Amino acid sequence: MSDCPPAVLHWPAPFDQAQSLLLIAIDTPCTSVRATARRLVRGVLREILGNVELISVPGQAIRLAQADSPIGISVSHESGLSLLAVNFSGPVGIDLLRIPDDPDWEGQIPALASDYLGPTLARQLSDLAPQERLAQFAQAWTRHEARLKCQGLPLTEWSSILEASLNEYRARPLALPSGYVGAVATKAA
Repeated sequence: MSDCPPAVLHWPAPFDQAQSLLLIAIDTPCTSVRATARRLVRGVLREILGNVELISVPGQAIRLAQADSPIGISVSHESGLSLLAVNFSGPVGIDLLRIPDDPDWEGQIPALASDYLGPTLARQLSDLAPQERLAQFAQAWTRHEARLKCQGLPLTEWSSILEASLNEYRARPLALPSGYVGAVATKAA
């Protein structure tokens, strides 16, 4: 697998049905209310997969009603943009973060990094200049969340046991519009 960021298609876009991993960016309203974003994402999913039955429970990943399907689906929303990942050959996790423009947010990074990303990464982040720290934290956060989603786990505080279980999932950064950071995770080969 290449180290280049995987291609993210901006919807509507033609896609190759032979691809095993499909990544779609969908413009959504600039609001924290996600009802419209969720409706748009489900519409795109039906366009890609056909008229399939989806199981959608708040706080859980969307999945196909057909239990034996190998297709993995993951979604992430931020104000103005949603990401959809469809892996036709297994689990997938995707995460999206809009870089906050609130300078007070930077002060939360040490505690968040320590609680969720582990002591090693928290130490590495603390050594960076503030702007670089914010960018590196955002990338590390989306990698962590994408790997959790790929494993079917909710946001969970760091532990060595959790870190070991996440090692079987490979997360890669995504090339996204300015102001957004994201990552996609699949099971490592």
